[in-house]
Amino acid sequence: MSTMFSSPRFKRFMLTFALLFVLAGIAVSTFVFAQPSRTQAAAPVLSIQFTCAQAVDYRSGSVCVHTQAKAALTIKIRYCSGAYATSSSLKGTQYADTKGNHLWSWVPQTKCRGVATAYVTETLNGKSLNTSRNFSVK
Repeated sequence: MSTMFSSPRFKRFMLTFALLFVLAGIAVSTFVFAQPSRTQAAAPVLSIQFTCAQAVDYRSGSVCVHTQAKAALTIKIRYCSGAYATSSSLKGTQYADTKGNHLWSWVPQTKCRGVATAYVTETLNGKSLNTSRNFSVK
């Protein structure tokens, strides 16, 4: 007398079940445990390039820089008298655009015509760079 466990039909069922179990295990391990490889991008090198710096006393002044996209920027302008520009447009942190460009504009309020200095600080990903450039106030 043949038992239910030795029938060909039961053996096919068990073989199919075992195969599905193994395939399910492979699928789960592939989707759960596999993570895409993450490569660390190199940290951007900080750099500041002045693309303009000019001023005409009591009319207009501008300083332009090119740096890393969306970098935090601060500026101070020191006139030949030693006094610093106090314009609100030069205060606080401003940000480079998505191409790395930024422009500060202000009206210089000094009687000292001659060499002024723009001091710019760039901060990105916890790192900072300071640089300066001399320009003329006419």
